[in-house]
Amino acid sequence: ETDKECTDTMSKLRKHNIGSILGPSIETDLNQYETSSDFENDEKFNQVTNEYLSCIKTISKQPDSFVAVKITGLSDPLILKNLTLTLNSLNKAFDQFDNDQDGSLRKPELKNLFVKIFGESETRLIDRILDKANSDNRLINRLDYFKILLDNRDFMIKNSMLNQKMIKGFNQLLTRLEQISKTAQQYNVKLLIDAEQTYFQPAVDYIAMGLSLKYNKLTDDDNFQNGPIIFNTYQMYLKDSPSRLQRDYELSQRNKVRFAAKLVRGAYMVSERSIANESGYPDPIHDSLEDTHESYNGAVSYLLSELYKSKKNLEAKNVNDGSIHDSNISNNPLAFIIASHNQETIIKACEKLEQFGIDLNSGAVYFAQLYGMCDQITYTLGDLGYPVYKYITYGKVNEVIPFLIRRAQENTSVLDGRAAIEQNALWNEIISRLKFCK
Repeated sequence: ETDKECTDTMSKLRKHNIGSILGPSIETDLNQYETSSDFENDEKFNQVTNEYLSCIKTISKQPDSFVAVKITGLSDPLILKNLTLTLNSLNKAFDQFDNDQDGSLRKPELKNLFVKIFGESETRLIDRILDKANSDNRLINRLDYFKILLDNRDFMIKNSMLNQKMIKGFNQLLTRLEQISKTAQQYNVKLLIDAEQTYFQPAVDYIAMGLSLKYNKLTDDDNFQNGPIIFNTYQMYLKDSPSRLQRDYELSQRNKVRFAAKLVRGAYMVSERSIANESGYPDPIHDSLEDTHESYNGAVSYLLSELYKSKKNLEAKNVNDGSIHDSNISNNPLAFIIASHNQETIIKACEKLEQFGIDLNSGAVYFAQLYGMCDQITYTLGDLGYPVYKYITYGKVNEVIPFLIRRAQENTSVLDGRAAIEQNALWNEIISRLKFCK
């Protein structure tokens, strides 16, 4: 139920070359949020923040470890929903003003977009924003657009679907995340920003990228020599995940920031499809399991290919200027976690790592499975020297149940019967050991 109670488990895993991802299972959905006084809400969210700070300090005793963060546990979830609605509205407006559908806008078109969304009264400020972002009047693509929204957060939030109370709550949320991120950097612990439902996810992406631009810098500063701190999570069962993954990677490269990600298949399939059906909008999840596998494996291949390009560029640089630099955590442009229980995915990724000659100790690629699931994969990877982790969630039973239910649903819906395969493997191992004892 506490981070301290996980210490022995983490130590036992470490003896098998398995690292730990520790996460208090604290989250809130829209139908679970209890409206209380502002003081009571602040106290509750501050307690959750303190729980994360304690978790960071506990796991820092295990080198090269992670803490999983649920943003929905740190603020009123309605704030995230309304921020998502604002971002979705801005993205829809981009499409509406892109008359020739070439994926970009000219400066006058973008100005008209902002005036329509934010009003004529903001014209002067809009001009200043656009002058700063686009002085040469070049075309503004979606990447530029997202960066403008990131760079002008206060302006966007002021004109968003958040009321004054929500704006205050949003700023308090950012203050809590800053405190958590600074502590993680201080203790050399990495943070995994967990994925949420689609009615929260654009807001989570927006917040996570803002933190990444600050804490994942590619510089000689000692604070950034241990690699990226902020890892955002991409649910590859969503149809738009590949485009969001590529957008965020390219934005990170443009801003000299290490891109860091955790790739998962997804854990909200049942609820997402039900809500889409009830609300009358297209299902955001891939139509078939095969499509999800293709999406996930494609994301792994994409990031490994980018790592390989970086490795070849570094090798060419070494030849050209006579320097000797190995690819490592301080010079890799990205790091990511292959968080998968799918054996075929793991095998393909390992084959790609060997094919590309990517050093397993470079701090660029990790593997992860949930504690209590697919031990045969985790322990095999650990025995073979791959950087592999177990995600250990903790908390009071009533807090952990929603998390565990989604894992059960994922196991039956996404893993396609692999639980039965794992049971058979365990049974065969028991029989084998009993025969050996005789």
